[in-house]
Amino acid sequence: MVQQNFALHETMELHELLNFKTICMTTSKMIQGVVFDQELKTLLEKDVQQSMQSVNVLQELLSKTQPQ
Repeated sequence: MVQQNFALHETMELHELLNFKTICMTTSKMIQGVVFDQELKTLLEKDVQQSMQSVNVLQELLSKTQPQ
């Protein structure tokens, strides 16, 4: 496994991005349950899928980091 060297503030920023994307994903998923418009539900589902991909990428990146 390749170790990336990030400064502490960069690692913290990655954590902040991960938290933000997780909150966005959770919000979109919850809103799907109360939306009646099918087009909006489709957009929300697409957002959830893209957010899940982003969360996975960020988690993978964070698992390879080692603060300096």
